[in-house]
Amino acid sequence: MNIVIIPAFFQTKNRPTLGSFFLDQAKALRKAGHQVTILYCDTYSVKCTKEWLGYEEESASQIQGIQIYREKYFCPLKHGMEGYKEAFSKGIERLWEKHIKNQSVDMIHAHCCVWAGYAAMKLSEKTKVPYVITEHATLFQLHKDEISSANNVVIKEAFQKASKVICVSRAFAKLLEEYTDNIEVIGNVVDCEQFKTSDVTSKGHEGCRFLTVCYMEEEAQLYKKGIDILIKAWAKVASKYPQARLIVGGGGKALEKVVEWTKEYNVTESVEFLGALERPQVVEQMQLCDCFVLPSRYETFGVVYIEAMACGKPVIAVANGGPDDFVHEFNGILIQPEQEEELVQALEKIISAKEQQNSPYEPERIAAYVEEKFSYQAIAEQLEKVYKEEVICRKS
Repeated sequence: MNIVIIPAFFQTKNRPTLGSFFLDQAKALRKAGHQVTILYCDTYSVKCTKEWLGYEEESASQIQGIQIYREKYFCPLKHGMEGYKEAFSKGIERLWEKHIKNQSVDMIHAHCCVWAGYAAMKLSEKTKVPYVITEHATLFQLHKDEISSANNVVIKEAFQKASKVICVSRAFAKLLEEYTDNIEVIGNVVDCEQFKTSDVTSKGHEGCRFLTVCYMEEEAQLYKKGIDILIKAWAKVASKYPQARLIVGGGGKALEKVVEWTKEYNVTESVEFLGALERPQVVEQMQLCDCFVLPSRYETFGVVYIEAMACGKPVIAVANGGPDDFVHEFNGILIQPEQEEELVQALEKIISAKEQQNSPYEPERIAAYVEEKFSYQAIAEQLEKVYKEEVICRKS
């Protein structure tokens, strides 16, 4: 099949891992033998003139056989939900006219309705090519009240005209039921050839190593990922287990705030900051750690947990909707939201198990679960089923 993917956000030279799960899904489809093209439009308002002038992204590139076309588009209105809807859609249409128009496309796959789904709807109306939307955005979980009535009408229209709406978790699917009941649950994909178990482990380290990784561009991201709760809980754990270490991966303007928290709670000696990481570095750190921990307040899915599990590591996550679908007794610990003491107990359970050398978590079993549920092959097969059902339906 010939599939065109439209992501709502995508990697840049400065943030090469942004939207990595979109690219991974494209790789999965390409690996399954499909022709895959990604169209992406970078929109800029007057407030972003400096970024507009300094734009350095390539207009055409290839990654593992996936053709990527992108361009910048000037948005004269405010650079928010209201402002860039039409600009983004027009930019995508322009890329289609320039690069895709003469191809026979079977499916348009948009990631996030705002506004990739809207752009897909407009393209579908013009080209008669069907589209599906995979929704990832915490917008519907955290900021539903910020969606204007006018935008809500457009969002509902885009969802209802889609051949299928795909959600990455069952809890998230329930949030979208007011827009449509045509929903399929398919998780995010993980590159199990890159994220995998390794003989390189943390056994050479004296204490238990916990890893957390997230973007830290804004303090709001720290709140969303529960980093404040993690540092508070870590202060209690570190005082009891001085050999334990918390490894923090991720860079951004808000990183300094986390450094301040470690000073405030007197845990600077037991917390190590790695800064921004490339994906191979993330893999390495996951293979080195004993456990991955991220007490997010909100997750529609949480691909980073799956990546750690693919490396055979147990995870500590919050029962907030996303991780509920895949964190079980054999591969990690689910705690309740905002429960600092539960987090402390979970961290101490992992430490105790390592010290007593009786961990209930089997790396091979954890990794095998991810391979079965979230590997390139597993996700590609699920997507192919959705695509083919639409093609058969149209032909009949």
